[in-house]
Amino acid sequence: MDRIFRYIFCVCAVFLVSHEGYCQSHGLQFLSHEVVQEKRTSLHLTPTAPICLQQNTELSFDLTFLPYHETYFGYIVRLITSTHQSIDLVYNQRLARLNFVIGENYIGGYNIDSSRLFGNWSQVRIKFDTHLQEASFYMNDQLISKGKGNFTAGTCCNIYFGANSFEGFQTLDIPPMNIRDIRIRENGQLKHYFPLSESKGNEAIDEVAKRVAEVRNPLWIRPKHRKWEEALDFNTKGAASIAFDSKREVLYIVSLDSLYELSFSNMQLKGEKLARSRQLLPPGNQSVFDPVNNKLYNFYADEKRVSTYDAATKEWDVNFTTDSLTVFWQVNKCYSPVDSSLYVLGGYGQLQYKNLLQRYHFPTKTWEVVPYGGEKPMPRYLTALGMNTAKDTLYIVGGYGSKSGDQGINPQYSYDLMAYSIRDRTFHTVLEYPKPERQFCFANSMITIPGSSDFYALIYPTDKFNTSLQLIKGNFHTPEYQLMGDAIPYSFYDIASFADLYYCPLSKKLVAVTLYNSKENITNVKVHTIFFPPNEAGPWTAAPIEKKAYWWYLFVVLIAAGAGFLLYRKRKSPVKAVIPAALPAPALATPFVESEAPADIPVPVAVPPAITPPAEENREIAAIFLFGPFEVFDAQGQDITQQFTPLLKELFLLLLIYSLKDGKGIAPEKLYSTLWPDKLQKDAKNNYSVNILKLKNLLEKVGDYQVIKEAGKWRLEIHNESIYIDYQQYIRLSATRSPMDRNWMLELLHIAGRGAFLKTSQYEWLDHIRADISNYITDAILSFLTTTDMASDAELIVRLSNCLFFFDTLNEEALVHKSKALILLGRHGMAKEVYQRFAKEYKESYGQDFERSFQEITGHTH
Repeated sequence: MDRIFRYIFCVCAVFLVSHEGYCQSHGLQFLSHEVVQEKRTSLHLTPTAPICLQQNTELSFDLTFLPYHETYFGYIVRLITSTHQSIDLVYNQRLARLNFVIGENYIGGYNIDSSRLFGNWSQVRIKFDTHLQEASFYMNDQLISKGKGNFTAGTCCNIYFGANSFEGFQTLDIPPMNIRDIRIRENGQLKHYFPLSESKGNEAIDEVAKRVAEVRNPLWIRPKHRKWEEALDFNTKGAASIAFDSKREVLYIVSLDSLYELSFSNMQLKGEKLARSRQLLPPGNQSVFDPVNNKLYNFYADEKRVSTYDAATKEWDVNFTTDSLTVFWQVNKCYSPVDSSLYVLGGYGQLQYKNLLQRYHFPTKTWEVVPYGGEKPMPRYLTALGMNTAKDTLYIVGGYGSKSGDQGINPQYSYDLMAYSIRDRTFHTVLEYPKPERQFCFANSMITIPGSSDFYALIYPTDKFNTSLQLIKGNFHTPEYQLMGDAIPYSFYDIASFADLYYCPLSKKLVAVTLYNSKENITNVKVHTIFFPPNEAGPWTAAPIEKKAYWWYLFVVLIAAGAGFLLYRKRKSPVKAVIPAALPAPALATPFVESEAPADIPVPVAVPPAITPPAEENREIAAIFLFGPFEVFDAQGQDITQQFTPLLKELFLLLLIYSLKDGKGIAPEKLYSTLWPDKLQKDAKNNYSVNILKLKNLLEKVGDYQVIKEAGKWRLEIHNESIYIDYQQYIRLSATRSPMDRNWMLELLHIAGRGAFLKTSQYEWLDHIRADISNYITDAILSFLTTTDMASDAELIVRLSNCLFFFDTLNEEALVHKSKALILLGRHGMAKEVYQRFAKEYKESYGQDFERSFQEITGHTH
């Protein structure tokens, strides 16, 4: 019955969302030089019949580039006429210019500002005048160039975006880009419109003429703006805290004995041990990053002390001394460059809510309680704080507290939005939001966007431990808010949990981070991301029924009833049912929690797949990928990775890897102690029995398999090779290394070219397995490179060097081979960029300059 209701809600939500679909983020992302040729994205607008030019035909579309890529050269769009002439828009990376080319002739170019190219959508138009046989290129309504072509009225065109396989005009070089809203007009009339608003599949629909465009290796944008994706899940010692550098798009995770950095440019987690472990990292400590002076700070409000991190010595300059419980749980904080100060607001402790505004002045290293005027905010905690663009005004919204500050006297939720002027030292109420049907509080930060009156925050109900975070969009001028995106599971216990929200301005992502500190003083850190701007999920509460809208609700009820009946008829068939985020704050149970009591929560250690996995070619069999991002595709080719909870994922990997690496499997005792180290064997065995059933139900979608116990060990067997497993292919390949030739290396590259083995998974039992694989692949590639003629196989050497960097980002031999090969290919600027990036990362990692010069490693003097 629960499934039926969820399905009904889905149908209603889809109908409601489609009603507002015109305002949602959409488009097509193109896989480019970061993947092998056959996996690059192609959009063919005219697979069944070409489009013929009329007197005034115009092709227009929106374009933006993806940041943090190495190679951007390539064809954006190519029109191939029936007169055997190409009309191209090509990006020249060296000159940072969009070139307009007709046949063999360069017509003109446009040097687009990088902030516009990467940060915003730009409109491209190509207009044809068949009478003058002239084509014109426009950028954002500005005429860039025009030139003559071999076409007349009636000349027909095949139109490709990205890669194309048209015989004689094939192109595989494409920039990493997004395309949306392709329109074709004739004499001002819209004849074809491809919004590229699909969420899945290999087709794009023309909403005007109902043509069907063909897409290979698509990455649809729309789902990326609706669904949060797990980017990190790992454990660290002590009561960890977090800070964010928005310029470099780096999340800092401050733990007792280490400092971790998660870069959102490449989704790599880098950690380093402190030279001296902190003596104490008390619960309630928080961290903040100063973007002006590029300093990382850790503070503890109870002691009114701030510690500064020295990256050179890998030390914090101040240690905290108290081990008593803080009286400032969940304080809000921010750094203001206006007066070079850290501001700390509110908090809770010892049955008292606070409305203190505290300030730490960095130049004088003084901490004070700031007196303020204007309206007095209600003492509270669990509120969100943000700043305006000028950084001279603080905003706080929501929270839980009481007017007296006493927890015993009428505690209540607040939904006011208040502003504090740093220059005037006054508070005032901006507006009051209406109280919802179901009460909620806020994660620590509010995100404000320059040039916009909107803000974003995370909310969650506090009446359950197994709850969920939900993104909302509010406005500084109107007391309304909307749900955005789907929900994020969150384990909430106010003195053990913490949640925050950040914004990556270049990557265009929102980042949600949750912390849970267990009774063993281990902090579980989870990171989720969603592309910005997020798509709307629906209203927080149902709108009141108006008389004139009865027909609408009747229609929705009929749809829901029909959906329920269909689901009942097909109850034995697998149905994808997802509770939409449009429902009021669903309390999503955290999958790995077996008890409601916070003290009994086992700390999860699984890490989810990377945010943007490379698209795979169409498959006839299911597939499991362990190299690069962990991915699982069912027998129909659907990605079911997200259906693996952290516990099921680790259980699955233990069975799979130990079964494949030596064919023996894993002993039950080792499996139990790995997954449930704090439980008695009887309880661990019961947990295994419950979760293996869940895993079996999930794997039934993938292929023909069997979990058997043989010689005292559990083993996972795949029958009839019904599932492609890249790790299994690696084992077979490594067993036949001699003789190692070019074809053998290409097979290895096909497997390892996805990335390092389970690159983001942080399992202690996996470390030695991953190290063996990394060492083997590194040695094999280096051995091959030393015997390969660079002049005749430079492209392969570049690809192999890139693969080496997956396993060792500071491999000097990979740098030498890649730089030399790029120079042989005429890509001198790119070779210099590779060297500079390597030298920068080398200095950040080792604290000293890379000793070898560019000229020394390449023998290139210019």
